Order: sequence, then C-alpha cells, then structure tokens
Amino acid sequence: MLVPKASPTFSALGTLVANPTIDEERSYIASASALDVARIRTLWTELSDRAARFFTAAQFRAEDIRADYRLNMRYPGQNFSLSFDFAAETALGDLGFIDETFAARATELFNARHMAEYGHIREHEVPEISGVRLAAHVETPSPTAGGGFTPSGAVPQPHRRRRANLGQGFAEVPVYRGPDLAPGMEVPAPAIVEETFTTIVIYPGWTARVDAAGDYQLIKEA
Repeated sequence: MLVPKASPTFSALGTLVANPTIDEERSYIASASALDVARIRTLWTELSDRAARFFTAAQFRAEDIRADYRLNMRYPGQNFSLSFDFAAETALGDLGFIDETFAARATELFNARHMAEYGHIREHEVPEISGVRLAAHVETPSPTAGGGFTPSGAVPQPHRRRRANLGQGFAEVPVYRGPDLAPGMEVPAPAIVEETFTTIVIYPGWTARVDAAGDYQLIKEA
C-alpha cells in the first residue's frame, strides 16, 4: 500500500505543478453532413485569440503555447456529447488542418471515439457537432521525483514513545518523525510516523519503507 508523503495536500500540490491551461468551448450545432466550416474556423480563431491574450498577459511567450483543437459530437437524440482531439499539440492559431476533408475526418474520429467509449457505433446515422473546444497550455518546469526503493541500511531512531492501541491492546509504541526518515529506511511495526500533514500507523504484521520519492510503501508480511 502506498502512502504519498504529500497526500493531504494533493490539490494544492497539483495546482502548483500543473501546466497553466486555458480550456474553453463555443456552442455550434450542426449535422456533420451540413457543416459551416467557415463558422467553425471563426469560432476556433476567436478561442485562439482569447487564449493568446490571456497567456500574453501572464507573460508567457506565444511560441511556447501548445493547442489541442477539439470537437464535441454526438449521434442525433443523444443527451451527451463526446469530446475528442481533432488536432493535438499544434501551434496556437494554426488552423491549417481545416480543409475539404474536415467533415469526413470529424465523423471518422468521432466514430472511433464512440467505439472506444461505448463499444459500438451507429453506422447508418450521421453524427452532429454540438460545439468546438480549445485547450491551450504552456509547459512549465515541474519538480522531479525519484522512484523505487533501495535499502540504505540506516536504522531509524524513534523520536519518542506513546501508549496506543494498534489492535493488540494498549502498549508503548515508538513514534518517528517523518522529516527524520530518509529514503531507504525501513520502519518495523508496531510504530507511528508523524508527518507534517498526516499520521501513518504501522500495524503489527506490516513494515513501512521510505522510497526514493520520500513516499511510504506499507508492506504486509507474508
């Protein structure tokens, strides 16, 4: 069982390390057999211009912006649409992929997405577009984390002891401070590890190992 070191702060951590992203869409309902391709180009251009303004205001370089141009499509009568990439990881504003094959390509990609999601397609029905979407992002540096576990041979020392009931009645249990535990250390049961944001209980029959990322691998003895 894996206990991430920062598990109680995953939302905050994710916000800090996620790539800045702008994801917007515009409604446009039309059958794939009667698309106004010029209208689709206009809507995607509008979304591209908005994304460019936001990223420029945030002091990102235009050449660093990557764009996923997506369509929302469904079969007639369906309540919900499926969203899929029509052109992914392109330069923002580069709409060169819109040509005379657009409608046929949209139908092909939608059918493939529908098959992957639901396991079937409606071969004799013409799908419809319900909207166009743009997800633009900029790659930013993220913290690196190691992986795996390599025993260090170092023996962790408890910070203190306290009475606790870990399923076998109350007894004195060693308490370790998370910041004192280095990667490669193993903490035998019974024990308690006090991290900055959480407390990890190591019940009898288990061992906690600190892996290269500083996370805890809880291993149940055979």
